[in-house]
Amino acid sequence: MGQKIRAILFYLSIILFFILVPVILLYSFGYKLDINSLRIIKTGLIYVKSIPSGAQVYLNARFINKTTPASIEGLMPGKYKLSLELQDYYPWYQETSVGSGKSTILDNIILFSIKPHLDKINISNVDDFYVFSTDKDYAYCLSENKTAIYRTKLNPKEEEASLVCNQLLLSDNIKDFSLSLDKKKLFYFYGNRLDVIYLASDEANHQQIKGNNFFITTDRRIINAFWYSDNEHIVIMTNKDIKIYELISEGKDNIITVLNISDKHPKAFYNVAEDILYFTDVQEGLDGKLHRGLYRLDISKKSPFTFIKDLEKNIK
Repeated sequence: MGQKIRAILFYLSIILFFILVPVILLYSFGYKLDINSLRIIKTGLIYVKSIPSGAQVYLNARFINKTTPASIEGLMPGKYKLSLELQDYYPWYQETSVGSGKSTILDNIILFSIKPHLDKINISNVDDFYVFSTDKDYAYCLSENKTAIYRTKLNPKEEEASLVCNQLLLSDNIKDFSLSLDKKKLFYFYGNRLDVIYLASDEANHQQIKGNNFFITTDRRIINAFWYSDNEHIVIMTNKDIKIYELISEGKDNIITVLNISDKHPKAFYNVAEDILYFTDVQEGLDGKLHRGLYRLDISKKSPFTFIKDLEKNIK
């Protein structure tokens, strides 16, 4: 009797061995049995990373005892509700899918603070402000009465705001401000008028330079304007033409009509590093119909003074 029991146990152990070993091996390689379909399926995983790290990870509203960055493995294919929670930060939610044998990577999650740090940069009353790519560490602030411009460091702890020009009479219809590459001049425009403002510096205060300010008028509404790379010319685009104005003559002499255009609402981008203007214009095509196209105008190969000689017939 004892021998029969031992034989039965022996054969049962062999059977269990051949059943369990494959199951264990399949599980270790990321396979699971799908109860619904009774099929063995390759599982997937979710990798989640957040800034800042240390957020608690919830899967289908259940905390899984992991914090970011975390890898959630052994997931059956399907959809999951993932959420992250971190004290003093807004929670993050997303429904995501996991494929068979696939990895779902969520590594660009940013958690935003519930109480962000707030600083007041400028103590004066500000009507508007501009930050220019040519001086991106500073803000140029218009006073509330629009009679002065202050230059202030965007990091308020480094230095006080400085007055760069005053006694201005700014219009309410200003379309845009632009700072020259040498940071010595600003222009703004509205309607068919463009004003050039010289800025005070360590070498020249606002009393010395205020008499240098002037304005340019065009016969059409100004659509856009750009500093030429030498800081002494301005490229002005209207819905009729593109012109270059010389600042030394306060825009009165050596006005060059570079190109006439037909687009009533042209779009433009100026690459000041290469003095190339990209813009839209309407021209007649081979089919006799008007078509709007994108054009490239290179005004860098010759100096503006050579343009004057070559385009003398267009000087007004």
